[in-house]
Amino acid sequence: MTTNRSLHSGHASSRMRSSAAWAGRAAAASLACLCLAACVSLPTARMALPAGLEAATPLPFEGMGAGRSGRFTHEGQEVVFRRMGDTLSVFDRLRLDRVSVEFERAGAKGRCDGRATAVTAGVVDTPAEPLSLHCRFTGTLPGELLLKEPKPATGSIRQAREGQASFGRLVIDIRSEHALAGSALPLPQPAGYRLIIEGRDVAALDLAGGTPVLRRTAGLDEPTRAAVTQTALALGLLFDPAVTLG
Repeated sequence: MTTNRSLHSGHASSRMRSSAAWAGRAAAASLACLCLAACVSLPTARMALPAGLEAATPLPFEGMGAGRSGRFTHEGQEVVFRRMGDTLSVFDRLRLDRVSVEFERAGAKGRCDGRATAVTAGVVDTPAEPLSLHCRFTGTLPGELLLKEPKPATGSIRQAREGQASFGRLVIDIRSEHALAGSALPLPQPAGYRLIIEGRDVAALDLAGGTPVLRRTAGLDEPTRAAVTQTALALGLLFDPAVTLG
């Protein structure tokens, strides 16, 4: 009798452990589904847009990817590119960042080269020569672009950038944007760039979501649209030292 009770007790205990294990697996599966649903429902990060561009049509760099070379589509036209982003550490005291980009779209070509130097102390990098980028545009749309990162104020970690793209008489002012839509905390690196003509925001290049997205105001003539697109391609293809090499 004692043996039978022990046997029945063992079976009951085994069934209880099996039920508990099944319940644990079911709970874990349910939790995983809830987490997945929550992740899927999270909105994509987006730079804070100027008021006049909130309703502008998004024009993404479709299929660009994160590689050093390749091709993608923008507004139905193929863009071919090659880019580089490398860093060199000298005796763990000096960090030298180098970036370059080459691209072509519909006969319009661009070549950009940039550099930045920082002094390293432990895990902290202090800019010695902040980022300076120079681009030359050739082919059907000649011009140039200069972008610089002024030395940050004491205690500031924001890497603000400003510059200009010139295409003959057309001048596009460039300002980095560090604010995200719906967030009170700005990013140290650019969330995107504002493109300004004669004091008016005519376009914005959003980098916050991973894939660059250009938005333009309506009513621009074809030469201005082409210049804005060329400027956005140069900025969007850049391997950013603040992100890629940091």
